[in-house]
Amino acid sequence: MKKIAWVFNNLEDLLCGSLLCWIMSLLMWQVIYRYFFGKSIAWAEEVMRFSFLYMVYIAASLGVQKAIHIRVTAHLEYLPSKARIVLLAITDSIWLVFNAFVIMEAVALLEGMATQPMISAALMLDMRYVYFALPFGFALQSIRIIENWYKFFKGKNKMEVSDGGAISGA
Repeated sequence: MKKIAWVFNNLEDLLCGSLLCWIMSLLMWQVIYRYFFGKSIAWAEEVMRFSFLYMVYIAASLGVQKAIHIRVTAHLEYLPSKARIVLLAITDSIWLVFNAFVIMEAVALLEGMATQPMISAALMLDMRYVYFALPFGFALQSIRIIENWYKFFKGKNKMEVSDGGAISGA
């Protein structure tokens, strides 16, 4: 059970780190192949592009988990602690509604792509696998927002404004 909890707590770190290593390895092989053989690996550029897309959306969730995302918080310093918490809850609720909207629209997009499929040029890959990054990334963000508030109400997490503008989640 501890291994599952560790994987869940480090999921974004593991995925982003793996994707970054994958991208850098492919890039290195692409450069070597071009330098020594004068040709490119056609599929590598597409794989790197798609991997980078996933990494961006997963890193957004990582930012939520570690509370390093950008927020306008200058006004919070002047509010009492309870008012600060209420305002943060309201903004996070709006954020969750936005995420739900994006997830619903992305799922509708994926369903539409089932009837009119798009295929990538080099890999001949169904683009639904690529566009799945949208609902996946926003769902991860939503899970981490809810997790931060769960930890706050359990007393394991403080909701404080840091100097960088983010809300401390540790």
